[in-house]
Amino acid sequence: MGTLFNQTTRKDYFDNDAVKFLDTVKTLARDHGLTVEETCRILELSMKIDDYDRKDEQLAGLGRLIKDLIDEISMLRERL
Repeated sequence: MGTLFNQTTRKDYFDNDAVKFLDTVKTLARDHGLTVEETCRILELSMKIDDYDRKDEQLAGLGRLIKDLIDEISMLRERL
């Protein structure tokens, strides 16, 4: 999926990516002897874990930015 200012329209997403996703689910279910529901639950868990990792990385980056801002403000205060 794209990022801000670099996203396909919703229609294109559902016409292309959703169909590919459904094909992937069916293939994984067949190849691993799982039901489509089981496969979807496993993929959902995998996506949640990935989402948590991404949010953790984003928060770490935000924390660094806040720390840098605090450091800059402290240096300015010392100069006054």
